[in-house]
Amino acid sequence: MTAQTENATMESVEDFTHRARTWVIANLPVLGDDSLSERELQALLFDGGFAGIAMPSQYGGAGLTLRHQQAFFDEAAAGHRVPRSFCVSIAMLGATLLETASEVLKNRHLPRILRGDEQWIQLLSEPSGGSDMAAALTRLDRAGDDWVLNGAKMWSTSATVADWGMCLARTDFSVPKHAGLSMVCVPLKNVKGVTIAPIRQANGVEADFCQEFFDDVHIPADHIVGEVNEGWKVAKALLAHERLAATGAAHGYGLADRFDGLGSAPSADPTALVKAAQRRRSTEGLRHQIADAYIERKVAKFAGERIDTGIRIGALQASWGSVDKLHLGMNVPRESKVALAVHGCDGVIWDGDEPMVGGAGEDWVVSRGVALGGGSNEMQRNLISEGLLGLPREPSVDTRIPFSEVLRSRRRPDGDA
Repeated sequence: MTAQTENATMESVEDFTHRARTWVIANLPVLGDDSLSERELQALLFDGGFAGIAMPSQYGGAGLTLRHQQAFFDEAAAGHRVPRSFCVSIAMLGATLLETASEVLKNRHLPRILRGDEQWIQLLSEPSGGSDMAAALTRLDRAGDDWVLNGAKMWSTSATVADWGMCLARTDFSVPKHAGLSMVCVPLKNVKGVTIAPIRQANGVEADFCQEFFDDVHIPADHIVGEVNEGWKVAKALLAHERLAATGAAHGYGLADRFDGLGSAPSADPTALVKAAQRRRSTEGLRHQIADAYIERKVAKFAGERIDTGIRIGALQASWGSVDKLHLGMNVPRESKVALAVHGCDGVIWDGDEPMVGGAGEDWVVSRGVALGGGSNEMQRNLISEGLLGLPREPSVDTRIPFSEVLRSRRRPDGDA
């Protein structure tokens, strides 16, 4: 992501904020008013000129800067409902299309993404791949003027409601694994050969993430993002935008829960913790934990703002988003444990009429997902150590030989290459 600067002809942040505030008061519902759906809200923002504030106007954005976007959500939209369901579509997939896709794809999809007419997801992880995304087995084969997609993806958030997915697939098995990948746009609604199955999560309810199966799905040639066999470049751009969006930074600012919470467990909100502690007879040993939770949230807020500013002015690389994401992945499980200790029995006891624990209990059960989604803590440490600190990579043989040889060695009982 490159630095964004204001020019002499661009509307000032102050004038923009005043204009936006006037529009918000006249058009957006206040907090608590659920009369409009998320898609209706997004369309309202788009029609008013306030969707994709830092994206180019030729693709449906406002053509302004991230400073304008920050002012809109922090000041102009204060006290009013804004859509929260399009962070992935806009800040991750939309930003990746903007950076890497052809003009055909950008003109076709970005305006529809910004208006909320298309909801997008990423299709990266696979059942057999673990965290090694470059070991993708989903294959994309050429068939005349089309491509044919076969394989499976997993852990894809919001796949049941998504219209499109950006899928990493293998187009060449004869080269090392990173070199034989391509990224392709896949339609997901009412498409022959596409099957989407929700996954049941640890709190007992059907999850927002799913597994997807692709059986002979025909895709037009112009749906390739970037160049054929250069999908790893696109994937790295997508992951960089994902790390920023996961912490509500860059194009994700205002589209995801961020400040004074940073997507954290609701039961660990400092005010909630203090009230829960006051209901208990003894708070011995809890005060320091509550103070630590409060401090960590403040640290996350200020560190996130500093990283946002550094990326916006070009002083920091987008990969600095890994620092923000690592803190999030470490702190949410930690503060969820604090919330469970403070809430005591109220956090884990519920009556038979309730479908799940809720509150501190549920927050603790699902908190580990934050340490995995958007790239696990271990992956963030690798990105920070190699990309920011310049430390050497761990030795790896399978990155230098054809991927077909890697597969053959996996099938051998002794594992010898």
